[in-house]
Amino acid sequence: MHWAESYVGLPYAEADCAALVAKVQREVFKNVVAIPHERASTVHGLSDQIIKQQPDVAVLIDKPFEGCAVLMKGRGRLNHIGVYARINNIGYVLHAMRSVKQAVLHKISELPNQGFELEGFYQWI
Repeated sequence: MHWAESYVGLPYAEADCAALVAKVQREVFKNVVAIPHERASTVHGLSDQIIKQQPDVAVLIDKPFEGCAVLMKGRGRLNHIGVYARINNIGYVLHAMRSVKQAVLHKISELPNQGFELEGFYQWI
């Protein structure tokens, strides 16, 4: 089983998108990343958190690799983050979706079907 599959189904109450990313980084990749710990109360608040912190914690990369951050837009705003996984040579993102109340694993190519637009892949600094 791929490491990402063990997180699928984790309740959203335990891990919103940023908390899930931090948990995976700590448990799987032994990285401690500076992601805001306080949960934003609105989508706009989350977007502001991501935009404010992104330059300090990650840099945009062209080619994704296991464990890098996947930033996504929802409703035209940067408001969602996940972790990149490569399973059977296919790119996936592990992320916590509020709408289904749990962590899910989607193919990168399926993000538009889930209401997300890929903003980019980021390496932690």
